[in-house]
Amino acid sequence: MRSPLQWEIISESNSPHLQDHAGAIVGDFLYIHGGLNSCRTSNRTPSNGFYKIQVSPKVGTWCKLTSIDSPVLSQHTCLGVFGRYLVFIGGWNGQTRVPYVYTYDTESNKWLPPAVAEPLLKGFPSGAGLSAHTSISMQPNESKNSFSALIIGREGSLRTQRKSGNIYLLYGFLSSGTDTTARYTYVAADSKLSASSRSYHTSTTLSPNLLVNVGGRRDRVVEILSWSRAKQCRESNWPSTLEYPPARCSVVTDLLREVRQNYIATTKLSATQSGWRGHAAIPGDGGIFISSGEGFNALVRDPLDSAFVLNYHDGRTDGVLYNVGKLTHPRAYGVSCVHATDGIGWFHGGIGSGGKTQNSLLRLDRVEPTEES
Repeated sequence: MRSPLQWEIISESNSPHLQDHAGAIVGDFLYIHGGLNSCRTSNRTPSNGFYKIQVSPKVGTWCKLTSIDSPVLSQHTCLGVFGRYLVFIGGWNGQTRVPYVYTYDTESNKWLPPAVAEPLLKGFPSGAGLSAHTSISMQPNESKNSFSALIIGREGSLRTQRKSGNIYLLYGFLSSGTDTTARYTYVAADSKLSASSRSYHTSTTLSPNLLVNVGGRRDRVVEILSWSRAKQCRESNWPSTLEYPPARCSVVTDLLREVRQNYIATTKLSATQSGWRGHAAIPGDGGIFISSGEGFNALVRDPLDSAFVLNYHDGRTDGVLYNVGKLTHPRAYGVSCVHATDGIGWFHGGIGSGGKTQNSLLRLDRVEPTEES
């Protein structure tokens, strides 16, 4: 059965081959940064490449933004802040996992001073770093030039992990004036807030105080994380409200509606479903579309070709996963995001058939059913 939603190749011209990179849409442009130019088995040195392409209202051509200030990183995350800044968090620099934060101003087209040590970066435990984690935006306070994010999944020493857990809150503050600087502080989350160990997973906002972690481990594919504004918890180590709603993809919203109304054939996944990692999670209204990714069988080099939806409207604590069919262009370890205004989902790069690093820019489209479907 073919999935009703497919990643369709839109452009491969002058596009960089990348996997394990990070990116986000700011305005009408998709920005991508870092990553590996070839598979991890043959290359462990990240790129400092930095590019953008217009994706709305029409698709443009790739523009190279790489400069001497571009950091060398892979396995990092990226958040768009205030419709202007790109915030790159953590990653692998070719030698070690780092908690550093790099900020790019899309209006001035300049990198701000890197937050790699005090006074620009505080709070992360010594001897630990971030890679293959997720970053989820909290509700920002633009009038005070401040914003925050929830960081889930961290790799470091076992001693540090036991002591500090694997959820952090990252607080950012942008100074005003001609020479803008960004200061960041990590705070370990309250012990009442915890998540199972994951890497190369996705974290998606479902409501102002609820998110879902998907994949990143062999078992427990879906994990719901929720909290209330408990007064007894200190403000700094307890999350406030998530930025909600996230940018939602219109074709995913339509598909979720059809799944709920049993308009299309689906297969409900069992609770013992084997997990995956490096997938894409595209939000819709009341759930997410989950595509491809990689299984945990080291002998299989190709990405998984299955697509799923997580339907959170089924009323269960952890939502319900449905298999909705096969993908024509499966990918893993790429950059995926949604344009907030037109509701279109995008994907760049990743690995494809044979584990080869890709350069395709793909768009999530509804396709007409075929006889094979």
